[in-house]
Amino acid sequence: MFFQPIPAKDKISFTNRIGKKETDTKIRFRNGFCCDVLTSVDIQEIVKADGRIIKILDGIVYEENFKTPPYRDYILILRDLRNKYKREGNIVGSNCMKLLGNSLYGKSNQKDITTSRHLWSEATLKANFDSHLINYEKVNDSQYIVEINEEEKEFDCTPKSTRLSPSHLGSFVLSHSKKIMNNFIHVIDGFYKPEIYYTDTDSLYISSSNWDKLNE
Repeated sequence: MFFQPIPAKDKISFTNRIGKKETDTKIRFRNGFCCDVLTSVDIQEIVKADGRIIKILDGIVYEENFKTPPYRDYILILRDLRNKYKREGNIVGSNCMKLLGNSLYGKSNQKDITTSRHLWSEATLKANFDSHLINYEKVNDSQYIVEINEEEKEFDCTPKSTRLSPSHLGSFVLSHSKKIMNNFIHVIDGFYKPEIYYTDTDSLYISSSNWDKLNE
């Protein structure tokens, strides 16, 4: 998995690929800027679609897996329960198992939340208008939805944090799901022809004329 060791974004001016000056927000590495954060699966998919990786600025190589897969047992339990509820016609139970599986993936990728939202009166907004305020939106004549950065505080105990969650696992789950979808796109030559109207994680909106190809 390739990613920045210290997450940061900077607004910079640079020369783009056609030689023109451009200003944009880029992810910052220790030794430069990059256009995207990729896993090794993403890189393989780019090359398969005739793309090129010009340069990898920084990365982490995992030489071995966890000795015990941290999610496998839970995923298998949720899968078996979901299939059981489906067979029984229990839609609520089936959807609950699906959502639990989704949250297992989502929590592995969750970043620490350092902001909070509040509903303030105009007087409160004016009294607290300082560098901690990120943005605000007026919802009626007297109230605002305000987003602020949490102030740094001294903690008597270690605060709850997602820093130790296995985010690389969640990243690879997403990469593999895209890889599976790409297999279908390749079959209908969707990367080079306007055959796809819309795509999501596990669905494609395409012309019915492509059904026979995919059905094979």
